[in-house]
Amino acid sequence: MKNKISNIKFTNDEHISEDSFLWRYIDISKLLSFLINKSFFFTRLDKFEDKKEGITSNHLFYKKLKSETENYSVFDNIRNTISLHVGGKEMNRIDEEIKQIQKSNFANCWFIADEYSESVAMWNLYSSPNSVAIKIKYSEFKKNILKNGFNGYGSDLDIVCSQIKYVNFLNPNHNEIELIESVFLKDSSFNHENEFRLVLKKDFKEIPIEYNAGIHRKESEKLHQINEPFGYNLILNEFEKYNFEIVFHPKSQDWIKNDIKKILKIANVSIKSSNSLLEL
Repeated sequence: MKNKISNIKFTNDEHISEDSFLWRYIDISKLLSFLINKSFFFTRLDKFEDKKEGITSNHLFYKKLKSETENYSVFDNIRNTISLHVGGKEMNRIDEEIKQIQKSNFANCWFIADEYSESVAMWNLYSSPNSVAIKIKYSEFKKNILKNGFNGYGSDLDIVCSQIKYVNFLNPNHNEIELIESVFLKDSSFNHENEFRLVLKKDFKEIPIEYNAGIHRKESEKLHQINEPFGYNLILNEFEKYNFEIVFHPKSQDWIKNDIKKILKIANVSIKSSNSLLEL
């Protein structure tokens, strides 16, 4: 049963200008879902490309300490033993903690930029010529989210919205990041994304895979995925009050643009569309 989610907060956004825009670069299938369902999809963190999603400052500290210890020359002759027996228990603990963080947090991600500042990197990474970017002014986005909330899977869910803090995971400044929630930390190698994300938080609950001697193991694992969803679609309340805009891909052909405009009419949404200012 879907209920209104109103427990939403924005944090660490004092450096985001009121005139900044949030951009989301998406393919045609995600655009259709957005328009028809009038919703945001929140993806489970372990499904992202970055396998260090959710890693904490304590995890980074231990990983660095372990690496430095193992590289001492005095351990040259027993390096495998050090790695297996000294670090094994702690690494298992860290892996389990990261797994729990990743499986209990779900993110919807945006790119922060100015109104007309398209990103060639984001177009290339997350789209194709039949794709679009959705953009909206940050201050309007924040106002509507806080006022109207979402409809989702339980009114007791929390959503936290924040800009990502990029950190050199190989040499982190722990004093700088220890107060930042780990789901809003990413390695500096991803800083081209200039990301802002909404994070849906759920209590972690391990659902064991039930194997049956008469059922192929892969089929049991597929069934398990149904009980352990990799994301949630949350409906935006008062969708029509959001001033979303659509920007066509720089290489988008006229027939694609016309088809997308037809889709907007069929979905009965009033969203302004415009051509890209880039030439690719």
